[in-house]
Amino acid sequence: MLFPSILPVLGVAALAVAAQAQTTPGLAGRWTQASSGKELVLAPRIKLQPNVGVGYGTNLGGSVGYGSMTRTTIVTEPTMMDVARSMTLAIEADGRFKWTIVKRHAERDDCVRTSTEVKEGKVQALAGKMVFAVSGGTERWSSSCGRSGSAAIAAARESYDVTVQGGVLRLASGPSRWTFSRG
Repeated sequence: MLFPSILPVLGVAALAVAAQAQTTPGLAGRWTQASSGKELVLAPRIKLQPNVGVGYGTNLGGSVGYGSMTRTTIVTEPTMMDVARSMTLAIEADGRFKWTIVKRHAERDDCVRTSTEVKEGKVQALAGKMVFAVSGGTERWSSSCGRSGSAAIAAARESYDVTVQGGVLRLASGPSRWTFSRG
């Protein structure tokens, strides 16, 4: 016979196991999404800025060279661009996930930039929300003009409103709205 003081502890443990088993009901499997449209993209731009300390006033109509009222700088700023996006979200029965996001957009007149982001971690789905606990991953990018780079993705938490109907999974957070289908 169990001691009465142990019963509450066992009850809590049983609830925790049951909750863990229900974190991804009906979500296990492979989900895919493809879309294109306008998105904010960080892009380098050439800008004319005031050359401080050269002369009087803030007239930006100066010429180039020594004594010019302006200087040319390259800045990285958010820019609206046409982006083709495809995503694959693979969710295991135990809640582990791997989310692969591929984006393609113009980099310059004759170059196309492709970035691939792979996030991994655990996901929980409770009360109309999906919370992704990203434990790591990688981000790689390459340009059709020959440049490339990569970096590790830091641990983070991402929360989305979720609806599942038939073979359709919808995630929404702020302006982000994605519709996935089983695939």
